[in-house]
Parts: sequence; C-alpha cells; structure tokens
Amino acid sequence: MMKFVYSILCLCLCACLTRVQAQTNEGTEFWFGFMEHRNVGTNTMVAMITSRYNTSGTVRLPFYNWQQNFTVSANTVTFVQIPLSAEHTTSEQVADKGVVVQSQAPVSVYIHQYHASRSEATLVLPVSSLGTEYYVLSHAGIVDQGQNYPSELLVVGMEDNTNVEITLSAATEKGLPAGSVISVMLDRGESYQVQAANSANDLTGSRVKADKKVNVFGGGRWIGVPLGCCCRDNLLEQMPPLSTWGKQFVTAPFAQMPYDVYRIIASENGTNVTVTRESGATQSYTINAGKWVEYQSPEATLISANKPVLVGQYLIGSECSGHPVGDPAVIVVNSVQQIRDSVTLYNSPFEAIEENYLTIISKTSDYNAVTLDGQTLSTLNPDAGTIGDFTYARIEVQAGTHNIFSAGCGVIVTAYGYGPYESYAYGGGAAFSEINAAGLLPPGGCLSDTLLFDIGLREPRHSFQWDLGDGTTATTPTVMHRYAALGTYKARVIVTDNCLNTSDTLSRELQIILREAPDPLGDVRVCAGTPFGIGVNPVANTSYEWTGPNGFSDVGANLALPAATPELAGKYTVTGTRLGCASYPAEVLVTVNPLPAPELGRDTVVCPLESNPLLLLNPGNYQRYNWSDASSRPTLSVLNGGLYWVEVRDMNGCVNRDSIEVTARCPTRFYAPNVFSPNDDAGENAYFSILGVEIAELRLEIYDRWGELVFAGEGAETRWNGEYRGKPMPAGVYLWVAKISGYRRDGSTFTTTEYGDVTLIR
Repeated sequence: MMKFVYSILCLCLCACLTRVQAQTNEGTEFWFGFMEHRNVGTNTMVAMITSRYNTSGTVRLPFYNWQQNFTVSANTVTFVQIPLSAEHTTSEQVADKGVVVQSQAPVSVYIHQYHASRSEATLVLPVSSLGTEYYVLSHAGIVDQGQNYPSELLVVGMEDNTNVEITLSAATEKGLPAGSVISVMLDRGESYQVQAANSANDLTGSRVKADKKVNVFGGGRWIGVPLGCCCRDNLLEQMPPLSTWGKQFVTAPFAQMPYDVYRIIASENGTNVTVTRESGATQSYTINAGKWVEYQSPEATLISANKPVLVGQYLIGSECSGHPVGDPAVIVVNSVQQIRDSVTLYNSPFEAIEENYLTIISKTSDYNAVTLDGQTLSTLNPDAGTIGDFTYARIEVQAGTHNIFSAGCGVIVTAYGYGPYESYAYGGGAAFSEINAAGLLPPGGCLSDTLLFDIGLREPRHSFQWDLGDGTTATTPTVMHRYAALGTYKARVIVTDNCLNTSDTLSRELQIILREAPDPLGDVRVCAGTPFGIGVNPVANTSYEWTGPNGFSDVGANLALPAATPELAGKYTVTGTRLGCASYPAEVLVTVNPLPAPELGRDTVVCPLESNPLLLLNPGNYQRYNWSDASSRPTLSVLNGGLYWVEVRDMNGCVNRDSIEVTARCPTRFYAPNVFSPNDDAGENAYFSILGVEIAELRLEIYDRWGELVFAGEGAETRWNGEYRGKPMPAGVYLWVAKISGYRRDGSTFTTTEYGDVTLIR
C-alpha cells in the first residue's frame, strides 16, 4: 500500500510540473497548417526553423505520407518547403492537412506563405505553449471580379478525439449565421478551416474552445487594410491561447508607414483599456468578451487594460502608405510581460522582398544592454523612440538570420519586410507564459498528499509571496506543502515582476479531501459482436481515466465500447481525479462470451417422391430454439424445399442463427421404349420419346438404317410421330441418340449421351 500511495503522489507532482512549466515559442513539437491563399494551388509554403542549439528533426504531413528530415546549426535558419497538398481549400469540413515539426533539441518555427506579390509569415507556437481556448484575430475580405476572398480561421488538432466548439462572430461560406456554434471532433493531425460568407463578414472575435489542446490561426485569402485601400495581401497569424494574453503592451509603428491599424479584443466583459500615445494623448475603451475595437495611430503607444486582451497590429496597403513598397500584413503584439532575453529570427527575401526591418522593444534602462548580431543598438543608430518605461528601435537589416540578446530584462522583436505589392510580418519570439491563469494553482489534493505550488516563473526577475491558507507562507518560486486536515483553503501568491515593477495576484480555493476509489457499475458479461459499456457512478467535479487490455485507454465516467471481441475481454482499471486528488484504482472485469454455433449443414435436396423423404434438421444442443416456422422444438423435419433457419440461445444468453437452403428435387430417371406404332388408331403407343422424371434438358435424334437423320427435337417433352418431312416412315428399326442433362441424388447435375434402337410397327 505504501508503494501505491507514493506512486499516486509522484503522478500528482509530475502532472503539476507539466502543467505549470513556463511557456515559450521554443519547443520540440509543433503543429500548424496553411489557410487558403489568394493564389490557391500555386503558392509556396515554407517552414523556417531556427535554434540556439545544433539539432535535427523531421517535418511531416502525416496523412499524405510526406516527410523531410532537417538539421539546423545553432543561431541559423533552415528552410523546409511544404507540399501543396497542405493548403486548405474548403470551408467547414474536416481535412487531413496538419503539418508537424519534431526536433531533438528546442527550436523555434516560423511559416511563410507567398506567391505573385502576396506574402505573409507568422511565428508558430509549440505544443507545450498551446491551450484550449482562443479568440480569433482576422479582417474582412474583399470581392474582386466576382470572386470572394474571405476572412478565415483554422484549427489544427494534436490529439485524437478532440472536441472543438467554434462560436462564430460572422456568417460563413456554408450559410451559418453569426452566433452559430460549430461542434466538430478532430483527431491528431486533422484540421478545420472556416471561411466567411463574403467580404462584409469578419471572423475577428470568433471563439474556439476545445477539450484538448489545439492550434489556431487567423487571417484571410486576400485582404485590404484599411477597408477599400489598395493593394491587398494574404494574412496569416498564429493565435495565442487565452491564458497567455496580457494587460500591458507597447506598440511601435512599422517603419516608413504613416500610420498602422490596431485591433484590441477583450477576453472578459467590462474590460477597460487605455491607449496612451507617444505624444501623450490618451483614448479609453470599454470592451466585452469577444468584442473588439479598431483604431489608427501614427505613433508608438502604451496599451494598458484591467483584464487580459489581445492586440493586433496591421500594415496598411501601399495605396494608403505613400511608400513605394509594402502591403497588408498582421502581427499579434506581444505583451511586455512576455519579454525574453534572446531571440533568433529570419528576415525573409521571399517572394520579392526589397526592404527588411526589425523593431526591437526593451526597457529604456536596458537599452544599452541589447545587442543585434553582436553590436549594441546605440552603435547601429536606429530610428528610436520612447513610450513610458520602454524604448523602441526600428532598424533596416539585410535578409537572413539575426540574433538579438538582452543582458537586462529582455526584448520583444518584430521582423517584417516590404516588396512590390507584398509584405510579411511576424513576432520574433516571446515567453508565452500563462500570465493570467489562476488554474496554474492546484485545485486541491488528497489528505496527507504533498502538493506542489509552481506557476512556472523564476527568480531573479520575479519575486513571490505565498499564503497557502493554513498559516503557511513562503517567498520561494516553488512550494511543497502538505495540509494536515480536510477542508477548503484559499491559496494565494503575489508575483512581482522586478523588471516591469508590476505585481499580479493569483488565488484559488482548493479542497483537501479523502482519497477514495471510484464506484464501478459492475462487471460486464457480453456476447461477442454486441456493443457494451463500462462505467462508474459519477461523482461531481471528477474526471475518470481508464486503462485496459491491449493498450486500451479512454476517459469519462461511462464509456460506450464497440462490438465485443475476444481482444476486449479482460480487466479494466479506472482511476478518478477530483479536485486534484487522485483516487485509488477500481477494476471492472469484462467477459466476452463466444456466440453459439448452430449447424444445419450444407444446402441440400429432398425428394418428395421417395418412400421416406423427410430431412431432419438438428442444430445442436442449446437452451432455446426459434425456427423459421415459429416452432421451438430442438429439431425440424423438412419435406418441401425452401429456406429454413434457426435462432438458438445458449446458457450465457448469447444468440446466433444458421440457415440452410433445401431444394425439393428427385434424382433424374429415364428409359426408352423399344417399339412404337404410330398408326392413326390413336393408340397409347403412337409416339416415341424418352420417358422419365427430373429431366432438365434433352436433345433427341432419330436415324434410319442408312444413317440419315429423320428427326431432331429438344426438351423433356419432345417426341417422334414416325414421320419425316410430313410423310409416314416405313416400318423397321431406327437408331436413336439422346443427350440428357439431369440431377444426381445429392443435387449435382450431370449430362450423358445414350444410344439405342426402336422398332416402328405399322
């Protein structure tokens, strides 16, 4: 028992550790997809992979059996072109176009999609940094020459049986109105694209919620920003999970642009947002959950909110910018709470990019501690400005790999570039920590278990003040604690960001309960081929996990299983987790009984003309019988032909049936007379024929003594009247030949040719 309790504790601690690790755009597994491009079927899709380490890995399109290996050297970028089959071309239909990158050491992944002066790129978050709830940032589309180029969103699944709900902010191509909820199940690598109905519909604010982690992208096929402004470009952007949204942002205008377009989406009702411009002007908004505001600004801004928000920044079309190159692109602005000490990224020359830029944001006090490719920012003489406690620097760079490092609190970097009628932009890298998730604190645990409190942040940047609700306090990043009594405790941690001089409080009521085993509904005995279920009496706020024979695993209080097979027989173990307390295991035994095997034999024949024609059907020894004639005797006597069946039930209550086709047919018998008298006296012997029963086919030929054919006929009833060409033949001996087809006693067929002679008498 002690060994078991220790194992439960280890599992609980491991689960907590896994859940609260700090998130980042670095990882070893990434899932993504490409939405439909303006130039569908001809665009180029590229994965750009960079790392701080020398490493290797694979890029796969699993459902298309495509794979490419890659290697990447530290602080460089490797490119992998993705097959055209990865592009989504349908709306509201499950597809199999998910792409996965897996590596040995942590890497960062960016994707770029481009063709014919339409270009866009985005950072991709690893699986470890994804979540289950998102809002989508997109933009209204356009109609050009009768063709719709809509707003789009894309969901990519990473686990089998992932249930996804998409609450639409706009009407869709398949006719669903705004406010509709799409429910869809995705398996690992499956994907689901939604396209808006027309240019008047904007999917911004659509909500994606799943019961397992998914990845979500937003954008559009061909978009004009602002509306009505030429020229256009495709948009493609990674959506951050709701748990990583921030409350404080610094924005810097894209280089050479007279203004940028911004959107702010709220995650909660009553979100108050203040936008402070570099000039000191302020503007305030109140936004409800899933709603958004849009504004334009030529200046750097400081955005502050009382609740988590998402901020999008759009490049505008060249017709409105006055700059000879560049077109729409979009980035999700990283919160200043997500700054990190080093970023490696790539400024792309694709499709025909002529100007490449980096915008680097840091704390003003750290400005001289930031280097770009080994040079301090101050020596590069960038276009720089300050807003609040932050400094932004815009630097034109060459296409290629760039490394940014901060010896202070960290940086946020945006990479972007302009070409004739095209552009791209993406956030270079951020620590996507779950900065607003009280769920990082454990919901509770079992009495006498040791709980781990760890929200994934570390010293020296952060300091901590823990109050665990029972008088226990601590100032360390992590706390191991065992509660001494059952009850409800309010745990709280005040986290101070020593770089930003801000504090956040996370709190949660947790419950300490007794460990108990689930209450199974009972063992199961089932007949082979019959669907069945296993389950427990459910307890509120409890999740259940099952394991069983041959690697079986599933979750839920009550499971419906498919038709029973011998492989599904055996012991099933269920454990429950309620309020963080993992239960003792309980077991359910499933017995799969084989079906009875009644045997009526092969299809056969009976001859009603025989003296004892009865056929006795005996299926074997069972408890109950149900025959095709509604009788319930153990046997059935058959006289006539037909289809007969029996359904039997054995001692386990299992039912099965067998059938037999009985044909009423006697074996063929025939004979030929040796004399006939075809006179006009209407006697009984006036014709010559082959006489018999069950003759299936007959051909009869008559020859005279010189071998001349004087008669030929076919059919069991054929006969010769003693004439040839309408004239009576003389008396004498004639030769007959009969080709006869018929049946043997077992019902099989045969064909034989018989010979003989017959005497014609006048």
